[in-house]
Amino acid sequence: MAAAPPVAFSRAGAADAVTAAELRRALRRWLQEATEVSADVRDDIVLSASEALANCVEHAYRTHHMVGTMGLQARHDPGAQTVSVRVSDRGTWHRSPPKKPSDPQASRGIMLMHALADHCTINARPGGTTVCLDYTTKPIPLGNATIGAESPAANHGGGCVGGFGAGSPGNIAE
Repeated sequence: MAAAPPVAFSRAGAADAVTAAELRRALRRWLQEATEVSADVRDDIVLSASEALANCVEHAYRTHHMVGTMGLQARHDPGAQTVSVRVSDRGTWHRSPPKKPSDPQASRGIMLMHALADHCTINARPGGTTVCLDYTTKPIPLGNATIGAESPAANHGGGCVGGFGAGSPGNIAE
């Protein structure tokens, strides 16, 4: 029997806190209804996507006079047992000086995204920033316990994997 075809999710809206919350809830609902992703992996996906969305709200349009837009895309490939998430904006990346994780002023969002996803890339460019988060949904049996497998995305050299492609167009309307 052939694996089910990949399923996709795509939403966009204003880069504000209300929209970020709506996108987060919609992603959770899609993961619950359209995929067979475990609750633990689903929680990791939603939390890391929420961090990326919060970065759009907080940082992407800091130097603009109007609220910009942000997009959220996800793709589940049951055959490959992966979920890929992409959060994008058309704002400006602000690179802060690196801080130690123990620094109370250090940002935890990016560290959290890297810790939760099997593969995380941040592609900053003049026309906006794209955060790509990739997860495996295939568990590895270890005796009586089961843990997540190494992501197939770890074998890729950067950019978005999971069907988006580094050069694929965003879902934010011009």
